[in-house]
Amino acid sequence: MTENLGRGLGVFYRASEERLFKQALEADERGEYIEAFHLYMKVAEMRGDFKVKALNNAAIILAENGFTSRAIELLKKASEEDPSNRDVRRNLETLEEEAEL
Repeated sequence: MTENLGRGLGVFYRASEERLFKQALEADERGEYIEAFHLYMKVAEMRGDFKVKALNNAAIILAENGFTSRAIELLKKASEEDPSNRDVRRNLETLEEEAEL
């Protein structure tokens, strides 16, 4: 019986993470980049299913606003979490090439 305790929290946690990620996407689409960045980073701190996507999107915001080295750091962190993620690898390669110029 006690093995079932806490399962509801996992579902709640994932729903909360997904809701925050959607809010970040919406802020991003509205051009509210500071708000979107902070929401993406909050999602990344939750360490759930959306962490890599959130780090990738936060890195894009940073790169687009001239913070290339910090963007590269976030993409490296995302790559460590999911080395097979093509979007992260492609973005990381692009930024590292630009940084060399």
